[in-house]
Amino acid sequence: MKIPKDRSSKIKLAISPKTSKEILEELSKDEDEAVRLAVAENPNTPKKVLAKLAKDKDWFVRISVAENPNTPIKVLYQLTNDKDQYISYEARIYYNNRMK
Repeated sequence: MKIPKDRSSKIKLAISPKTSKEILEELSKDEDEAVRLAVAENPNTPKKVLAKLAKDKDWFVRISVAENPNTPIKVLYQLTNDKDQYISYEARIYYNNRMK
């Protein structure tokens, strides 16, 4: 499948549960933070992609990784130490809930 050029089509593709893991991985490298955010929110995004997105420069992307139920515990734990206090707070909540 060829990745579309326009923003809205990329976002629709990134949030679709039918999008392949390979396409999600490619979209995770997009320069547009809204596209990366959509990938971070998709529960089918591969764990290795979520681990990379957990280091994204955009805090919206990182918080979406923390909220994604597919995010590995190790990555979630790393987000508890994020430089942004809001992200570290939210990550601690998700981490503690998953450890119960």
